[in-house]
Amino acid sequence: MRRFIFLLPLKQFLWIWLTLILSLYLSWIVLAKANFLYGFWYDYAGISEHIDHYAPKNRFRHDFETTDAQTRKALFAGIVKAIHHQGHGLQSLTYQDRTKTIDIPLLHSAEIVHLTDVAKLIELLKKLGWGVLFIWGALSIYRLRSRQPFPSPQKGLLNVTFSLFILAIPIAIFGAQKVFYQLHIWVFPADHHWFFYYQDSLMSTMMKAPDLFAYISISLLVLGILLFILIVKLFHALNRIHLSKINS
Repeated sequence: MRRFIFLLPLKQFLWIWLTLILSLYLSWIVLAKANFLYGFWYDYAGISEHIDHYAPKNRFRHDFETTDAQTRKALFAGIVKAIHHQGHGLQSLTYQDRTKTIDIPLLHSAEIVHLTDVAKLIELLKKLGWGVLFIWGALSIYRLRSRQPFPSPQKGLLNVTFSLFILAIPIAIFGAQKVFYQLHIWVFPADHHWFFYYQDSLMSTMMKAPDLFAYISISLLVLGILLFILIVKLFHALNRIHLSKINS
């Protein structure tokens, strides 16, 4: 049973998980530069139609349904940029009314507060990401210099798959939406709104929340796993080359 649970020795298992976390962090950085592929999801995941349906029903903002795709994608890019810069710039995101003469703020106060909370969370995750990078780097150098073996990509992926399967059990039991909402309850201040009906929020409407978050999560995981395989493969090869030089 012990061998089944720990398919790799504990030290290798720790390195594997640090590598996975680092890979997911790198995946976030890459996708953030690409605005989390919003342009693709906008065109092929029904977001455009979703906006056209719900924007006219918004109780706080008007005429958003008259904006074009370029404007909507630029506004999403503005949100992504702002939440990665301590929330600066959220208040300045605007679109023009149907007459093209009036600039209308995209976000109302509760949305700005929520996105500022998101920005604070991202800042924390950045610090944790740098911490993981430091620990992972030190452990990797130590393992290389002490000639300790690195797992093969196959074994590394097997361990990660098994662990992710265990972590996915709560989602299977309670449902992705309930888990998603519970995480929001734990993470964000109790007196700050984080749930917005489409009729009350252009932010939720243009993101087709929570659908877009599911697409982003899948993208992060897929790219993260690919980066993980590349990193593990690289260190496995470096380790073999290092050992072959010593033995020759």
